[in-house]
Amino acid sequence: MIIVGAGLTGLIAGHVFPNATIVERAASPASLHRALLRFRSNEVATLVGIPFRKVRVHKAIYFEGAFRPIDPRLANLYAAKCLGSVTDRSIWDLAPVDRWIAPEDFYERLVDARQHQIKWGTPIGERLAFGGADLISTIPLSMMALMALLTEELPATMPEFKSKPITVTRWRAEETSVHQTIYFPGGDAEGTYRVSITGDLVIQESIARCARMDRVAIEEAFGLPGGALKLIDETDQSLGKIAPIDNSIRKELIYKLTTQARVYSVGRFATWRNILLDDVLNDLRVVKGMIEQRDRYSLHKSASR
Repeated sequence: MIIVGAGLTGLIAGHVFPNATIVERAASPASLHRALLRFRSNEVATLVGIPFRKVRVHKAIYFEGAFRPIDPRLANLYAAKCLGSVTDRSIWDLAPVDRWIAPEDFYERLVDARQHQIKWGTPIGERLAFGGADLISTIPLSMMALMALLTEELPATMPEFKSKPITVTRWRAEETSVHQTIYFPGGDAEGTYRVSITGDLVIQESIARCARMDRVAIEEAFGLPGGALKLIDETDQSLGKIAPIDNSIRKELIYKLTTQARVYSVGRFATWRNILLDDVLNDLRVVKGMIEQRDRYSLHKSASR
């Protein structure tokens, strides 16, 4: 078993398949995921043995200098700001929710736990290089389809896999301990579309290469004292926001990768759908069941000969 990618999804997969090898093209660990990370349950924490905190998250929309209720115009402005196209996004759901929060060093702790499985500086290259082993892929669906399937196995018209890079700016908020998210659908926030506070960590997400809200504007929107925010770091994520593709084509590609190339697609990019890491764990359980069922069938078939 080979797991392709040592990001969050690949490292969680390493816990589900502890005897697998994780190949990562980067030469060393680099946590590029700095955007908001919340879980709907404690299941991932239980699997990886890293404690999470349960919190109550409150959400709101800030538009043209005031807080507003959700309506189609604001929802569509937000979608267009994030992706340049109008699709349903998370801004529609403003009800308070319970979420589980991982520690800030979650990625680093996952790397430490699975270090013995990881081969750094190992690009996947041609699949034949791995001797036809089962692959769990966390890399973009379009990339894996082109690598693992023959031309005649691809859909007659391959869709365009659209995405937008984002910039994540992190701040520390003095004397703050809340869990809140504000959506910014308007141009008054420039390229910033969402800012969240998790305890005292403020995560600002913006469309890359756009001007962003400055510290003062964020403090004003959240009602924080002037000068409360202290800059921690800023990171670019090349695949920040992904646009949906035709669902029948998406499922066709995943099915063909599984049945014809023994590639199991797991994670947001590999299945090209917007999901949380809770969904990744559910997908991994399905994959594990499929592999075990296939192996049992093969053993039975061999024994009956």
